[in-house]
Amino acid sequence: MRTDAVLSHLPTLYREGEVVGAFAGTWGVQLDGLDEAGVSVQRAHWFDSTPDLDEAVALAALLDIGPEAFHAGLGEFRAWVHALVRARLQLGAVTREALRVLVADYAAGFQRAAGIAAVAPVDAWAPDAAGPQLLDNPPRSRAARLPGAGGWEPLAQLEVDNGGMDPAPWAVVLRGVGDAPEHSPLVVNRTTGHAVLFRGSVALGQRLTIAPSAADRSVLHADLDGADVTERLTVWTDLVAGAGGPGEPAPSLAAGALARGRNTLWFLPLATYDAPGLGRYLLAMADDTLAQGRFDTTTFDRSLFAQPAQMAARVAWVEAQPATLEIRLPAHALVTDPGLTEDGVLARGRLEAGLDAAVDRTAGAGVGTDVVLRALTDRQPGDARLVGIWPRTFRSAGPTGADSLPDSGASFDVTDFDSSVLT
Repeated sequence: MRTDAVLSHLPTLYREGEVVGAFAGTWGVQLDGLDEAGVSVQRAHWFDSTPDLDEAVALAALLDIGPEAFHAGLGEFRAWVHALVRARLQLGAVTREALRVLVADYAAGFQRAAGIAAVAPVDAWAPDAAGPQLLDNPPRSRAARLPGAGGWEPLAQLEVDNGGMDPAPWAVVLRGVGDAPEHSPLVVNRTTGHAVLFRGSVALGQRLTIAPSAADRSVLHADLDGADVTERLTVWTDLVAGAGGPGEPAPSLAAGALARGRNTLWFLPLATYDAPGLGRYLLAMADDTLAQGRFDTTTFDRSLFAQPAQMAARVAWVEAQPATLEIRLPAHALVTDPGLTEDGVLARGRLEAGLDAAVDRTAGAGVGTDVVLRALTDRQPGDARLVGIWPRTFRSAGPTGADSLPDSGASFDVTDFDSSVLT
């Protein structure tokens, strides 16, 4: 091309000479090479045009954005840079709209580059799980076994930690672990004063669940191995420890809440009218100083004879995580080209890792983040219950020392005095 341009500047008589043509061709080739080098330099300065990953990395470095381990090629890196630049420079990074645009741009660009379809366009944050969600202070399910191993001895005080930013409603599952039943168990939150008593027994293998009712989260519901035993609960919202306690029960089965931070839970079997367990429970409300006797640990006049642990407990609650946000994106299906299913699954994993890293680096300082691609799931929860203990022991009983059954009933002038039973 440049050879023709050089010859066009010469007079007409000199344009067709062989020597002049060769001379012009030498300069033309050099000028064509210079043009090609100029185009390459120009293209290296255009982020969307360069075909070289190293050149794109060098351009992104001007904005302090580098490649990551989860980028498999130039296309995925371009999607990463464009999403971060738009969210940070145009929309302020930490706002809800900036995070939405960040997620939408990166997901769309990544999926085009990887040749998959897993996440639908994020046009707006949805109020429920049917669409993409941005949750501030997302809930986290927590559980603690009391104690960590073995059973919960009467009068023992154990701690659980509510690390959330608000008081958290809680549930307790009491399970019989001893040879003998536990009678009239009382669980007290000494931090808040809330207490709940079950007027009944929990035998080996039985499970008593006391939790907020599904119909009304402000009241308690009790279940003993599938049987509703709510009517056998008693609740105190401000229990009084000691001889003057436990105080007046609450008029309703109000659900309690774990206070923020550490909560001290106290267990003791407390005597109740018309309930078994005379040799097990306490006939009066204990105070915090009363304990099972231990040499060199407890005082003589504030100690009781040690009783073995007959049950264990598991406490569960849902706490709101402070300084945390969570993004949940429906990803119910994965679409990819035929024969590339394995590559598509790997790309979906890279997409989730990239979204997680992008949101983490764009959200406010000190804010924990998480991005979850929610796959299509079907859950059918169920409870396992103890229905038998093997080997079974069969016992029989019968009369001894008599050759006939006694007369039943006692009627004047009908039955003999020595062969009568009271009716």
